[in-house]
Order: sequence, then structure tokens, then C-alpha cells
Amino acid sequence: MKQRWRLLLIALGLFLLNAYICRELFFAEFLNNLDSNEGVFTAIGRFYREHPFERWYPWFNAGMPIENAYQPLLPALTAVTSLLTGMNAPRSLHFLLAVLYCLGPVTLFWFAWDWSKSLRVAVGVGLAYSLLSPAEWFIPILRLPHFGPLRLYNIVHYAEDPHNLALTLLPVAFLFLRRAIATRSPGSIIGAIISSACVVSVNAFGGIDLVLGGLAIVLAMGSGLGTLVALGVAAYCWMSPWLSPSLINLIRGDQWGEAGVMHASYLATAAAIAIFAALVWFTRRVGSELERFALYLGYWLCLIPISFFLFNITFVPQGGRYQIEMELAICLLLAVAANRLPARGTWALIAVVVVGSYYQTKVFRRFARGLIQPIDITKTIQYKTCMWLDKNMPDQRAMVSGDTEFICNIYSNNPQLSSGHQPSAPNWMQKVAVYGIYTGTPTGAGDAEISILWLKAFATQAITVPGPKSREHYHPVLFPNRFEGVLPELWHDEDDTIYGVPQKSKSLARVVPKLALVQKAPIHGLDVDPLRPFVAALDDPALPVAEYSGEMIRANMKPDQVISLAINHAPGWEASVGGREVPVTKDAIGLMVIEPNCNGPCEISIHYGVTTEAWVCRLLSALVTLGMLLLALVPGISAAVRKAPRLQPSPR
Repeated sequence: MKQRWRLLLIALGLFLLNAYICRELFFAEFLNNLDSNEGVFTAIGRFYREHPFERWYPWFNAGMPIENAYQPLLPALTAVTSLLTGMNAPRSLHFLLAVLYCLGPVTLFWFAWDWSKSLRVAVGVGLAYSLLSPAEWFIPILRLPHFGPLRLYNIVHYAEDPHNLALTLLPVAFLFLRRAIATRSPGSIIGAIISSACVVSVNAFGGIDLVLGGLAIVLAMGSGLGTLVALGVAAYCWMSPWLSPSLINLIRGDQWGEAGVMHASYLATAAAIAIFAALVWFTRRVGSELERFALYLGYWLCLIPISFFLFNITFVPQGGRYQIEMELAICLLLAVAANRLPARGTWALIAVVVVGSYYQTKVFRRFARGLIQPIDITKTIQYKTCMWLDKNMPDQRAMVSGDTEFICNIYSNNPQLSSGHQPSAPNWMQKVAVYGIYTGTPTGAGDAEISILWLKAFATQAITVPGPKSREHYHPVLFPNRFEGVLPELWHDEDDTIYGVPQKSKSLARVVPKLALVQKAPIHGLDVDPLRPFVAALDDPALPVAEYSGEMIRANMKPDQVISLAINHAPGWEASVGGREVPVTKDAIGLMVIEPNCNGPCEISIHYGVTTEAWVCRLLSALVTLGMLLLALVPGISAAVRKAPRLQPSPR
């Protein structure tokens, strides 16, 4: 009991130390980081709170399944925090991020103690992770003034919010995985499944970290590969409704972009694996299990960012973003190395740590105070732009440009043509459209016609255009004057303008002849000839106007006419007329097409249902849940699991 209270007090001390460093973050609403995508996570969190059971997310990228918006855990926790505290979504997110930042060293302390039973190791790693930024020692490009806290900088400046949550949960998953392999106790197995699933449901970086760490645990212990694989399969099945195989394939195809394939080296990868295999072979009986784990994990978590920044080689997608993993690994290595110092040097070491911690706390606190800069959002041009759209064009789709798109859906329900997390956006042609609108034509001043064709094809009623002097950060619209005199100016403030895109209807549902649909996918953003017949049909005053209310479309139609619904098609959409199911397909630019075969007034009910893949994932998740309940409640099952043969007996 005395030991437990001692551990709790140390954990509380680590939490309070970090809370002192980042204390402004607990109370901030908006920070001076609007150029980050923090607003995206905030908007999704708001959606979770207001629409907890909705499966279709209409606000970003012309609509998508909610699981495509982003992995769910951080937005869901933001929604829960908002619900419990009564704070709005931005305040809830920052309060949550502050808590998670402070918990990072606590969970690492807990993991190190659980494995080593050494206070020197556990306290050492907790303090090191709180007060050091070792990635800056080895990668000069990452260096902050006075070696400030890189982990906090990544949260506040870059909005690496899900990444930070994954790193906070990762030691918990390692703890339960190690316990499950060593003991196969019901609590450890259930904890390993739940914690591993939570890490993966934060973002892809957490998933890769978990795989590397799980293998390091098995290699350090010399056994448990079969248990690790079984736990991994169970964890994935449990959370697969939020990360289906098709979504994984979509993200995988997008992630290996310029930062991946162009700099990937199969020879370097093979060499890295060979060196690692030699390292494992020569150290398999050296030191403690925790020391070997720290060495094996540190090898990869240091190699990935160092290779990216210093040698322009990547082993995983976006290898340059693993610097905070590198910090965790180096802090663990420092702690286990310090534990090997002779006992007679303990007091000298304690004195050095106390003095160094005092100095580093002052350094980190000074840096954090300058970094965490709250702002009055109502005085920003981004806020003014979004509020004008919300008030004057409610629920109409807009092309919101630059960092303004990140915050718009914190306040408004306007669906956007862009915004959101691009790697999981389901429609490639929507991304082509956005890129084409931003860049215009390569002919000097730029021609507005191409952009207008894309805007009309996607039923976009307005576009925001930041000028050269705009306070908006990115200025993504090249040749911003190309819309002057071509599109009507709806609003102008400072150097930002909202242009209207005149169209026959403000509805996302449009009646067109079937033959007028886009038949061939454009090759790129300038290849707009396939769009011309379709846009001409949209502008045809002789064709009827359709009303769209979210679940119902009403129009006066002929049998050869179809509904072009300017929402991304996804498996699961269903439509019916008077109880009769009608086909829902997609055109060549990925938008939904409904063929009601009506002759006269037509009411079409539409619904986003559950696909076969989603049902299979739900079934697998339910089976794993049932298995965990049986494991916890039926003694015979837990006894059988303990006695099951191990695939790899330990050589020790």
C-alpha cells in the first residue's frame, strides 16, 4: 500500500510539473495557429457532439462517411469533454490536449515501472520525457530557441494533436501487451486489446508505432509472437467499424506520395533490416528485457526521422513526423542507461537531476509562455469570412480557401468543397477540382472559366479569395484577380473577397438528361471538356429545378432524366420512389446519380445505409466484445487461455 501511494504521488508530481509548463493551454479557446489544421479536429468534435449517431459527414470535401473525416478517438473525446464541461468545442479540445500533454510522461513512467520495478528507471524516464527534447540534439533542423519542448511545439504550432494522443496512449498499450505475453491474464489480454485499438483509432502514426513496439517486446522477451499476432487481430477486429479494409487501402494509396515513394530506397530498407537483425542476435542475452526493448524500439524510432532529415530516405510514409517518437525512445534509453550507473553515484546523480530539472523547468516554462498565444477569434479575417457565409448563405456549399476552411465548420453548417483530412477524402476527382480551382491556368493572369466549370459541377455557390495582402496564411488561390468582373462580388473586407457562382439552383440536387452526365473522367484539372455538356445542362432554364432537404428530393421529371446529386458517391447510399428501390450510381467525377424513372412529380427518398463490409466489421467487433466478456466472466475460458501452448518459448 505504501509503495502504491508513493507511485501515485510521483505520477501526480509529473503531471503537475507538465501542467505548470503548459498551463495557458488548459484555458485557451483559440491560439495563434490558425494556419494549422486544429480547426478540422475541432469541427469534427462539434459534429460528434451535435450528431452522435450520424454516419455521413457533409461538411468536408463534398461529403464522406464519418469514419473518413478522421480517425475517431480525438474528436470523440473532444465531444465528450464538451458535453461534460459545457465548454465549446475549441476550449474542450485545448483542455483535452493540455491534459494529454501532462499525461504523456505519466503513462511512460507507469510503463517503465511496471516492467522494471525500478524507481530510478521510472522516475528517470518520466523526468526526461517532461524536460528534455533530445530529437533536437541529433536533427539540427528541428532545433527550437533555447532547446524548447519540441513535443509542446508540435501540438501548439503544427496541431499534431492526434499524434500527441497516440504517444500518450502508446505506453499503456505496451504495458498491457507485455503483461498479456508474460501472464496471459484476462485483465491484461482485455487491456491489450482495448488499449491497442485505441492507439490505432487515433491516427496512422500510432498504428505503426504499435507494430514496432509490439515486435520489440516480443524480441526483448524472446517469446510471445503468437500472442502478439492474436491480440493485434482482435484489436483490429474490435475497432474495424471505424477503420475498414477499404479505408485502410484508401489511406495507404494516398500516403505514399512525394515524401514517400520518391525518396524510398529498397536497398536502404534491406540494409536497415539486416543491421537490426544483427543487433537483435548479438544482444538477445544481454541486459534486462526492458533494456533490450528500449534498444530495439529506439533503433527504429530514431532511424526513421534521422534518415528522413539527414539522408532524405524514408522507411514509412511521412517519416519526418516521427521526431516525437524519437524523443520518447531516447528518453527511455537514457533512463535505462542511467540505471546502470554504480549505486555509490546515486546521490550525485540525484543532485544533478534536481539542479538540471529546476533549470529545464524554467527554460520550458519560458518557451511555453511565449508559444501559447491566445487570440480573439472574432477579430480575425478568417472568422469574419466564415460568419458572413453562415449568415448570408446558410447551408449552401462554398469553396472556402486557405486556412479559413479549417475553422468554418466550428461555427457554420455550410458544406465545403474542400477542407478536412485529404488522405482519407473518398473522391479523387474532388481533389482534382480543388487543385484546379486553386491554380487556374498557366497563362499569366489565369482564366476563370476552368475554375467556374468545376465550381458549378460540384454545386458550389461561392468561393472565398484571399488577396495578396490578406491576413490569411496560405494564399492558395493563384492569380486571385482572375474572378474580378467575371463573378459577382458578394462581400469584401480588407483584402479578402467572396464571389458568388451564379447558378440556376442553390440545391445540391440537379435534374439533367442522363446523356448529359460526365462520361469521362478528366485527366487533370485543366481537362474540362468532359464537364462542358454537364454544366450546360445544369444551366439550361428549360430543365426543372429539384428541391433537396437531406433525406428527400422533389422534382418534376421525365423518364430520360436523372438526379445528379453533388455529393460524393460511396457504397451504402440507397434511394427509393414510393417504396420502389431505384439505382444509385456515380458519374465520372465521382458524384451520385439517381435514376428514378419518373414521369411527372417525383419524390425520392435517399438514405445512407450500411454496406456489407460495414456489417462484417460490426459482426467481428461484436464477436471480440463477446469474447472479452467471456474471458472476464468465465473462469474456465481464462484458465484455458493461460494453459494454451506458446509458439516461441523463451531462450532464457
